[in-house]
Amino acid sequence: MSRLLCLLILLWPVLSAGVESVGRRVEYSDQVRNGDRFMQIRLLGSLLLSGSPDLSELSGLTWDEDEEILYAVTDRGLLLHLRPVIRNDRLRDLLLLARYPLLDRLGKPLKGHWRDSEGLAIENGDNGIKGDSRLIISFERHNRITRYTPSGQYSGTVTLPKGLEDPNIYPAFNEGLESVTLHPVYGPISGPEKAVDNRQIILFSGSGKKWAYESFEPDGGVVALETLPNGDILVMERSFSFPLSPMVISLSRFSPGADTPDSGVNSVLLARFDSTEGWRTQNFEGLTRHRGNRFFMVSDDAGYSLFETQLIYFEILK
Repeated sequence: MSRLLCLLILLWPVLSAGVESVGRRVEYSDQVRNGDRFMQIRLLGSLLLSGSPDLSELSGLTWDEDEEILYAVTDRGLLLHLRPVIRNDRLRDLLLLARYPLLDRLGKPLKGHWRDSEGLAIENGDNGIKGDSRLIISFERHNRITRYTPSGQYSGTVTLPKGLEDPNIYPAFNEGLESVTLHPVYGPISGPEKAVDNRQIILFSGSGKKWAYESFEPDGGVVALETLPNGDILVMERSFSFPLSPMVISLSRFSPGADTPDSGVNSVLLARFDSTEGWRTQNFEGLTRHRGNRFFMVSDDAGYSLFETQLIYFEILK
């Protein structure tokens, strides 16, 4: 009986969730339609997510090819299992499969500032083996990087890249480790959201190598990182100073091989979404590669009705 009870407790988030359709198709721009090219990307679908209170404050994404699951983490310490519905190369809907609380090493749900999960990456997500995926999650406020199972169970601490343990590199309590990515050469890469005293944001790696990324916007911050198949780094930058300035989301890429923090990385701007230029720009924070050159990005509604939770599907053009 005790074994059955334990099994039911572990399965309860799945059994209670069901499968919910939570996506409604919308146009992301007044002028650029889904299927159109914009700068160096092509839009492939936009959804407004609703129907569950768990679809709030989404801040990190990663794709598990072996399980065909899109994972998301929230500022409230939840891990969501999602399945995108794609037909004719367009994002049509999103299914909410399950939700789990992120647990601490004692098996209890994270609480308070300890649950502020932000960045998300994956290990063993595309090795042809089911059941061995591990999620790498960066946390803000209490800055750390932790390994989790897909059911939200603590699976070990990831050693912070050297330099990230210094509290002086974080300009504010809420401008910590917003992003994380895993690189096949340099290991985990992360950094503070914003620069301390200029526009150069230092990104640190597990190998000891670091890079100085200069934001494209005066008050821009790095909110998501993703490693591309060729080893380049895709950067999502957010610029927003409430309530007077526009919301601007930028996508850029750089090659980490030859750049040094002394010279700054040579970033190439791929797309810039400005809320004053016809874009339905929201507070995007999550980014992941799907397949090939196609990606998802998701917005954090910050728990306010003023904002929306959006999921955008796009392709980087060669």
